[in-house]
Amino acid sequence: MRLFGRKDEELFMLFNESARVVVRGGAILEEVVNNYADLDIKMAKLTALEHEGDRIIEDLVRHLNTSFILPFDKEDAFQLSQKLSTTMDYITGIIDRMILYKAGEPDERVKEMVRVLTESLHLQQDAFGMLDKVERNKKEILSICDEISKLERKQDSLYRTGVASLFENHEDDPISIIKWREVYEHIEMAQDYTQDVAELLTNICVKYS
Repeated sequence: MRLFGRKDEELFMLFNESARVVVRGGAILEEVVNNYADLDIKMAKLTALEHEGDRIIEDLVRHLNTSFILPFDKEDAFQLSQKLSTTMDYITGIIDRMILYKAGEPDERVKEMVRVLTESLHLQQDAFGMLDKVERNKKEILSICDEISKLERKQDSLYRTGVASLFENHEDDPISIIKWREVYEHIEMAQDYTQDVAELLTNICVKYS
């Protein structure tokens, strides 16, 4: 079964574009943690990208509100668009806190957490790219969602051990603990929303194939 008919192709394209914008945001985040310089320039790029993402989400919502026949449940579609938008918000928030708090250069743990997040974002984009032919691609989409779930569990472990390490290694510097814990939390929350998207895509596969 083809999930998207011709009249829904633009809606499908907008979901794809939204997922692609989030991947681009993740790429900027990787640039920041691996080359901690020119932060204002990188933040400006990310802010512009966030505005582009907001425009795409607005177009998505408008299409969802005006479509008589939707390719899948309107509630599922609204949740997908909201989760993508919120993921981008958290990615922006990670860099914003690094700059605002003058947290300093990220360590290897932060870099690993960001690598896990960006890998998930790429997988998410791949899943959206196959959603228009859900019956044909069901197995691949479900496999991708399973990989995202594994990465989410890995991220949970990195977060827990990271917070424990902060308290162990910075017990005399509570300000550093507060700064980096917020960065960790924002990475973890971005990962959680990516997992939410994977669960929604899994449910769509089950319901519409």
